[in-house]
Amino acid sequence: MIDPFVALTGILFALIATVCFNLAIVYQKKGLNIEPDIDIEGGVRGVIASFKKLFKNRNWLIGTLLGFIGWPFFFFSVAMVGVIVTEPIMASGFLVFVIAAVTILKEKIKPLEYFAIGLLTISPIMIAFAGISNVIFNFEEIYILLIIFLAIAISITLICLVLSKKTRDKSIGPVFMMFTGAILFALGGVFTNILAQAIIAAELQLTWYILFEIVFAIFWFDMAHLWIFIGFWGMVIMNITSMPYYQGAIQKGKATDLYPVLDTIALLVPVMAGIFVFQQTFANYSLFLIAMIFVVIGTLILSRFQAEIERIGLHVEKEEEKDQSMEIKKSSGSLND
Repeated sequence: MIDPFVALTGILFALIATVCFNLAIVYQKKGLNIEPDIDIEGGVRGVIASFKKLFKNRNWLIGTLLGFIGWPFFFFSVAMVGVIVTEPIMASGFLVFVIAAVTILKEKIKPLEYFAIGLLTISPIMIAFAGISNVIFNFEEIYILLIIFLAIAISITLICLVLSKKTRDKSIGPVFMMFTGAILFALGGVFTNILAQAIIAAELQLTWYILFEIVFAIFWFDMAHLWIFIGFWGMVIMNITSMPYYQGAIQKGKATDLYPVLDTIALLVPVMAGIFVFQQTFANYSLFLIAMIFVVIGTLILSRFQAEIERIGLHVEKEEEKDQSMEIKKSSGSLND
């Protein structure tokens, strides 16, 4: 069983990470509302061209940097308590959207939403006291469970991808696109768990050649180093390939339909991997199950605040256009004088 102090530290790191990640979404959404839709239909070239434009967008770039800042905290949280604990804690980041919506958009909080905030507040405490076991990472056996899990997840992803292309001109199209991106994004979390646990098992030291070990798999001394390589590239590939789909879906679809899909899948897929692949257990399964139900209910209730963030980018864009038009009128008036 994980030491309570280590568990609380891992939970604290997850809370810091989720604040960074959710602020990142706020800024990225502001940028996505201003830029043209991501050109997924144009293939790799179209996606690269779209992201070149996004990297010139100040708001989107700030959001991306916040995501990079939050990643080390997410990584160390996964290393300490496992993805099965970190991902449910990440749902508490919805409070960032609530604060942003209330502060910026002057949204009113209803009694049911106060109830949801309470659920997301107490669920991390319940998980901490559920008696978390250490992650079982058997390098000789885990690949069988991982291959089965990935085969199922990627098969569902491919089905969603095909359906998103067939329904791209219909309102349901962005939903299937979001399913595609959300599953890939969630698998990025699963591979992050592999990377973190493999680094711990390998007792990797900070040396001048550490990047060669992780990135290029040079110095394969044992099985743990091979899994470090697999975990790193799996994490990178899944996160990069997921971005055009879930961000493209956000641009094209209705946020109130799409954000709950992203949040629910990003929660459930890593948790299922934690139970069935990494065989992580709890001394009190009932407490953990209740906490998970609280997280899902709280997430669904508060998803409207995440959707309301869509209005921020449009509001900013309109204000900027108004300011520019006022400046043009002033300058033209002075010229006439």
